[in-house]
Amino acid sequence: MNNAMQYLKTMSQPRPQSFTSLGYDFAGANSSIQNICDDSRAIKKGDTFLCMPRTAEQSQKYIQYAIAAGASSIIYIGNDYMNSSIPCLYLSNMDEAGTFLRRYFQTEQSKTQCIGITGTDGKTSVTWILREVLAKKYGSAWSSGTLGWVEDHKHIRDLGNTTPSILSLHHLLSAANKQGIPALVMEVSSHGIEQQRIAGLHFDAAVWTTLGHDHLQDHGGFEAYASLKSHFIYHTGKHGGTVVYNADQKNISKQLSPADFKLHAYAHGLYQHNKKVDMLMWEQELPGLLRLAYQGKEIVIDDIPVGRFHAENIAAVAQLLHSHYKLDLQEIAGLLCGVTAPSGRMQPVNAGVLQVFIDYAHTAEALQACLESIRPLTHGRLFLVFGCGGERDREKRPAMGRIASEFADVIWITSDNPRHERPEMIASEIEEGIAHPYPSEVHLELNREQAIADAISHMNSDDTLIIAGKGHEEYMDVQGERLPWSDMACAQHLLHQKDTEQVSCI
Repeated sequence: MNNAMQYLKTMSQPRPQSFTSLGYDFAGANSSIQNICDDSRAIKKGDTFLCMPRTAEQSQKYIQYAIAAGASSIIYIGNDYMNSSIPCLYLSNMDEAGTFLRRYFQTEQSKTQCIGITGTDGKTSVTWILREVLAKKYGSAWSSGTLGWVEDHKHIRDLGNTTPSILSLHHLLSAANKQGIPALVMEVSSHGIEQQRIAGLHFDAAVWTTLGHDHLQDHGGFEAYASLKSHFIYHTGKHGGTVVYNADQKNISKQLSPADFKLHAYAHGLYQHNKKVDMLMWEQELPGLLRLAYQGKEIVIDDIPVGRFHAENIAAVAQLLHSHYKLDLQEIAGLLCGVTAPSGRMQPVNAGVLQVFIDYAHTAEALQACLESIRPLTHGRLFLVFGCGGERDREKRPAMGRIASEFADVIWITSDNPRHERPEMIASEIEEGIAHPYPSEVHLELNREQAIADAISHMNSDDTLIIAGKGHEEYMDVQGERLPWSDMACAQHLLHQKDTEQVSCI
């Protein structure tokens, strides 16, 4: 168990209870639940082992491990396992498990609202911005997602996955409820939905940011992936939650039927598209400034992060603040003025006269949005360093190559978490998407540090460099090992080195 989870448990652990007191009647139900653990390797004497849905053979093996380690009782989901040596509670599915955990953690009447953010791109930024604004308005708010569990800017703890395990999420809700936190904003990933890690959580609102191509190899194609996202949105809306979605996203519009959300669905979109949306957004007239309108009333939000996609994310937050929290437009403008972006999302490097940005874009859609956003700020050439992750959706590799060559002037194809794949094979699949003859200048440099160094060495003062794909990550996944790596640290070092060399030549 990592330090973050240990700290979370100390904040959220309920008093010992019996299964009987929670409403469950079976042999041994009067036994006390001291602590619940979902990892058989971490079981301590007296713990209750929560066995997640697995094959019958796997369940048997993990349960036996837990019993040998001293588990006092078993909760098993999906497989009808019986063991007379210790009390065993059988739950047929994850929804039943979610109900049990709400009772155990005493969050059935939680005062903490859960807000779910789903989408291919934009989840982390919307989650960050919404948490920041709600904390500004109500004094505190938490979030969980790609960056971890965020209490505030100074207290960020890694929980392992974008959407943590069902047990971790219920620990998190319990802690938030005990601390009197008014809102818990959660990134809801496709894996989290498919594996029902969010079972038992009631979402008071949900935001659907984008729908593109990512993790398709894990879900059986785009339609299955899109269905998972829409299932979460429909479930939230049908149970009384507020739904906010991006009407400019054609893939989202195809998935949703507005008639199903007459009372609770609100869209935002660009004014120029002339759609019947609730919150209208103008194209950014100046970097860091956004105009929004609702029923003829306009507001201007300034001092915001650069990039149209940030403007779209802020529009989504504005829509939620208005439709769910019922805040007026002027208050929304005041709350959103000066919001920050999360680490690695169009994050400027302290580069002196050179414009260098770090961005997490790792899908074709996100890469295009990134490059389109920065083009108006570029008076010279637009440089791009990027790659694609190994053992992930291979279909997006040529698509990202095509986008890179169409929207950037000079590109470097390099390594990005190759995992157990050969970096040169990944690069060749990226290159397959680039038209011949190349529409832009293309370089292949699999050493990421060297690729960044080459790009910086070629830059003039009016050029812009985007280093895309890894964003906030501080590792490179190679052959199953996470090696220390930071795009930001690398770029800062190389830029300092370049500045030093220029000064020494004067």
